[in-house]
Amino acid sequence: MLKKIKTEDLVLGMYFCGFEAAWLDHPFWKNKFLLKNEADLKQAHASGIAHCWIDPERGLDVTEPAAQADQTDDAGQAPVQVEPLAELPPGPDIDTTLLDAMALRENAKKATKAMFSEARLGKALDMERCVSVVEEITGAVLQSPNGTLSVLRLKLADEYTYLHSVAVCALMVALGRTLGLDEKACREAGLGGFLHDVGKAFLSHELLNKPGRLTEEEFTQIKKHPELGYKYLSQDPNVPDYARDVCLHHHEKMDGQGYPESLRSGQISLYARMAAICDVYDALTSDRPYKRAWDPAEAISSMASWTGHFDRAMFLAFVKTLGIYPVGSIVKLESGRSGFVIRQNAQDLTRPVLKVFRYNDDMEMSDTEILDLMATPDADTIVARGGEEWARLSHLDTMQLLSTGTPD
Repeated sequence: MLKKIKTEDLVLGMYFCGFEAAWLDHPFWKNKFLLKNEADLKQAHASGIAHCWIDPERGLDVTEPAAQADQTDDAGQAPVQVEPLAELPPGPDIDTTLLDAMALRENAKKATKAMFSEARLGKALDMERCVSVVEEITGAVLQSPNGTLSVLRLKLADEYTYLHSVAVCALMVALGRTLGLDEKACREAGLGGFLHDVGKAFLSHELLNKPGRLTEEEFTQIKKHPELGYKYLSQDPNVPDYARDVCLHHHEKMDGQGYPESLRSGQISLYARMAAICDVYDALTSDRPYKRAWDPAEAISSMASWTGHFDRAMFLAFVKTLGIYPVGSIVKLESGRSGFVIRQNAQDLTRPVLKVFRYNDDMEMSDTEILDLMATPDADTIVARGGEEWARLSHLDTMQLLSTGTPD
């Protein structure tokens, strides 16, 4: 049973379970912990957030003498009243965008699993369900691109095959928005992204999830998935031509060195060029059995150096979509602190909004705050990408986004 109390009534020894506000607005990295640090208590009191939640079964209760030694103030008033609730219902102070995105993520994952299962069994694609999922993703991305993309890119290694399709769909919609495509075209791009890897349904799980380096023969098998997917989608007259084209050509390169048809720049369709970028970015920034995920900023930097791979103008639009330091990146600051990118500033992609911190050898966070580098340009500045730190702290983006949910 959690209790909602005034933040000013927090004391050391209480088990803190979250503020009545979005995670981005409060000063802590963790959403649930035993309050035993005086600095954390001062940060909570100085947060400006009126209410928070505690778990009296795991820490002090506000009405216990140890938690509130003086039960009355100078005016002889009674102790603060608390409001017990079994769970916290989303209200106007809760960031419901991320909660909605989490629900969308689970729904889309189920739909993708069903799609792959149908393909393996030789059943016709449930296009109505696929289109419905893409419609949901498109609406979410167009309404709140940063929050939606942040959630949809989170995936465990064993979820990759399914959530990769979902993430590429969302990235395609977001890129289409930056390119100035209308909503209909964004939906088309999203559907192409959602279906682009369906050919992997016909490859063995062991091959797709091999932890080591692929042999030449195994890579040859992997490279068949565009054609396998195209063949499967071509059996269904309800699948649009553009979606089949994305499935077949998302591994083509502008210099003609891609597969399966070695197409060159002008021969590759708009949506397939978009998919080539979105597919690689999500693959690089995802955990796989054979590699750890790359820091998003490191992935963008590396992709920018690949001559002849991507449509250059389109890649620059992709960078504009995600930012030079995409949400989820970790950067190093001139002050010696590190920063976790939580939001972009469209006016200047080099100065995003950060959750800054210091940490010790035990990976304990301190000195945390929200810092908008655009609004306070003299407060600090980014001096380097923090890829090696991101490798150590890569659990943070998952932890923080999930911490916006309802306390349990």
